[in-house]
Amino acid sequence: MKKTILACDLDNTLIYSYKHRTPDDACVELLEGQEQSFITAKTLVQLRQLPEDMQLVPVTTRSQAQYLRLIWPSGMPELAVTTNGGLLLCAGEPDAAWREKSLKLAAEFRPALHKLAEQLDAAQLLRHRLVDEIYLYVVCDDVAAAEKCMADFADFTLQSGLQVRRGGRKVYFLPPNINKGVAAQGLRALFPDSRLVAAGDSELDLPMLEEADIALLPNAALAAQLQNPHKYVCPQNKHFAEFVLAMAADNA
Repeated sequence: MKKTILACDLDNTLIYSYKHRTPDDACVELLEGQEQSFITAKTLVQLRQLPEDMQLVPVTTRSQAQYLRLIWPSGMPELAVTTNGGLLLCAGEPDAAWREKSLKLAAEFRPALHKLAEQLDAAQLLRHRLVDEIYLYVVCDDVAAAEKCMADFADFTLQSGLQVRRGGRKVYFLPPNINKGVAAQGLRALFPDSRLVAAGDSELDLPMLEEADIALLPNAALAAQLQNPHKYVCPQNKHFAEFVLAMAADNA
């Protein structure tokens, strides 16, 4: 039987913030002793009942350290892709060849990322971080502030060649040759005879969703940006994570 790889975004796809928790949800992340992220009770059951011929591979913009904070009640997935495609983790440890390739691809953009960090310091945009020496993100007060940040640094990104994407109130400055789509291609190379099902909730996930045999999205607005015809949108009365795992299992 053909193996299925479920390349799944984490935040706001499989897991979600404490701000949206309900009483039956399970905590899957602690930060300094405080509960941060949750999954639904049904999601927990679905993860434990994934078909034997399906392999879950989280694909996230989180850094390696942020990913390793997660508590997997059903056991940590064997593989995960972090840093927006920059790192492949095998049992929690970076794959050396994948990491070396990503660092080489990011090298020409690293001076621009450091210069951007200096400019952000000068502009007193305090909450920003260079992630694993591969990309930089800024946390703004709200969506309007994030859009203003993108506009303020539009000339810089154009001159530097960096890509800029917004995810909620975060703004990401990214090397153009490292993304979740390239990561999906890397997973196909690792599992050449497998079917790729991908799920994600933001523009950062679109490159991965384009590569998928089946793409799963939370809403029609994001689906409208996707050219891949093999896409399914979560019904409004369904929880996205539960929809993703059900659809993936049905298509395994």
